[in-house]
Amino acid sequence: MTTADPRLTPFLDQRPRLRLLAYRMLGSASDADDVVQDAWLKWCAVEDGSVHDAAAFLTTQVTRLSIDRLRKARRQRQLSRQWLPEPWFDPVEAGEADLSTGLLLLLERLSPEQRAVYVLREAMDLDFAEIAAIVDKTIPTCRQIMSRARAALKGQPRFAWDAAQTASLVQRFASACEQRDYATLVALLGDDCRLVSYAGAKGKAALNPILGPDKVSRFLLGVRRKFLPADFVLRPAVINGLPALVGADSDGARWVLSFGCRDGKIFGVYLMADPDIISQVT
Repeated sequence: MTTADPRLTPFLDQRPRLRLLAYRMLGSASDADDVVQDAWLKWCAVEDGSVHDAAAFLTTQVTRLSIDRLRKARRQRQLSRQWLPEPWFDPVEAGEADLSTGLLLLLERLSPEQRAVYVLREAMDLDFAEIAAIVDKTIPTCRQIMSRARAALKGQPRFAWDAAQTASLVQRFASACEQRDYATLVALLGDDCRLVSYAGAKGKAALNPILGPDKVSRFLLGVRRKFLPADFVLRPAVINGLPALVGADSDGARWVLSFGCRDGKIFGVYLMADPDIISQVT
């Protein structure tokens, strides 16, 4: 990649958008970067002047590469007890579509093609003619795929894409954890709240989701008391475009906590403790 290459400018113009597209598809920032790099190589292989719409070409390549990678990743995720998407640490512009951890987990219910059509329509705001060209399907087929995707997500819990509401709840959550305040913590959690933790191959996490305010609160306070050092603190952060927490001690970050909130309560607590991923936290 050189500044003399005329392909570089249109690629760099599209790169932030392409990374978000790949991340929404894969739930992994590192995989998204790999896909965007592969798309760059395909872009470099195109003959000069043969592509008139760089954005459309690159979007198509990133989508198709993501579908291929997602098909392989789904098998690996199905073999593990729990999985969480990698946190997205980069800033998210105001007005961006929902990028929350809760939504990314929800999209795991979709097939790779359903996820592609759903993301291109809902997050990238493309029309069905554009989507059809990208996924190499007819427009009626894409409409049908979208309908099936929405049906698969129907009735599943959705959280507010609301930074202000989330910030207030997260601040109170952190204070309750720091003060070991079981009663306040329980009061902040919705009746059907769920904690999902993931630590990869090197860390330690619960094998199954933890359900209900009492069990979630006892788990968090118990782990804090038994397994974390005295100087462990929760500090505010922004993850996936929403207020979140990073748990750290003198040796560095240990946890990233993101949340799903609605109606003044926390219903989703997502605890990322994979050392390889947490090492990205500054």
